[in-house]
Amino acid sequence: MSLPLANPSVERDLLARGIESDCTYFEMGAQLEQLEGATVAWMPGLTRSPAAAVVHRVDPEAIASGGAGWIASAEAAMANVGAALCRIYLDGRHKLADDMLRNAGYAARDELIFVDALPESSINLTLCPVATDADWAEKLSFHKAAGGTPDGHGNGPADWVELERRKCSAGMEAFLARLDGEVVGAVGAIWCDKFVRTKNLVVHPDHRGRGIAQAMLGGITALGRRRGTPEQCVVAVKGEKGELLYRRLQMPMIGYQVEWSKPIAGGAR
Repeated sequence: MSLPLANPSVERDLLARGIESDCTYFEMGAQLEQLEGATVAWMPGLTRSPAAAVVHRVDPEAIASGGAGWIASAEAAMANVGAALCRIYLDGRHKLADDMLRNAGYAARDELIFVDALPESSINLTLCPVATDADWAEKLSFHKAAGGTPDGHGNGPADWVELERRKCSAGMEAFLARLDGEVVGAVGAIWCDKFVRTKNLVVHPDHRGRGIAQAMLGGITALGRRRGTPEQCVVAVKGEKGELLYRRLQMPMIGYQVEWSKPIAGGAR
């Protein structure tokens, strides 16, 4: 570990940059609309997938002062772009805003933010860039076989891969992980201020428990080290497998953000 996390100002700076890395991801390849104290980011044609639309960069005071009217305007904006799940991100817990969202029927989940510089794994894993049409077709086949998506929401494999493809056109990089020639995992990377943000890590169910996820993380760190950006930022939903993995790897947690979500009467576009 190379980060002086005993320094509170360093931790605050890392947390701010970790949250900003998610904002960067949400806005890659997306259309944006401004609300009072917030931004709506959505991927046209894909908003039937929860991953493709979000309300973020939220000032909690806008919720506190706007109350039910602000929440209604956020839901209307999301429904207008075709979203059926309204996802609202806050950078922490804010009592008034939290109470209003909870009373409006929203459920919260904490997303924990970790930063570290992991060593390379001893597993002979290769991260192969997803670049050609054939690569993307192979990635789609992998996600169909792996089942589920890494954000924990109900996204179809075809929509998920199209979303990632558009984000890669806007600066993200996607990789397939190969072990002995077989695709065993997938992962993405965004090159941010002073660290690489690892996104959308998936291991095929048949290969879990073999250190594949750790090897992919180590591979991204190694790539970042060659590019002069060795620190890696990852985010995990509290209580889920990602958190257990990052804690087992002794990655320091620098803070968290909160996703509030609620089904709404939206229609896919």
